[in-house]
Amino acid sequence: MDLNLGSVIKRLRTEHSITQEELAEYLGISFQAVSKWETGTTLPDITLLPKLAAFFGIKIDELFSNAIKLQIEKNKEYGYANYA
Repeated sequence: MDLNLGSVIKRLRTEHSITQEELAEYLGISFQAVSKWETGTTLPDITLLPKLAAFFGIKIDELFSNAIKLQIEKNKEYGYANYA
């Protein structure tokens, strides 16, 4: 299953009206790295997850639970309601 963590990061970032540049600066990375996460080209380094979660005021596991929820919704759209 594709968790699409990048979609969760993008949704959280846009809900908080934060630019890719602002998030990247906080994390000490390039805005291109954030862009690659959001497009699904790459994933964030595991060492950035605590800082990423803290930035949005959520727990690390919420990053993944939100990703799973998005995948379930996507599966339902394609008629795969029983597969997460």
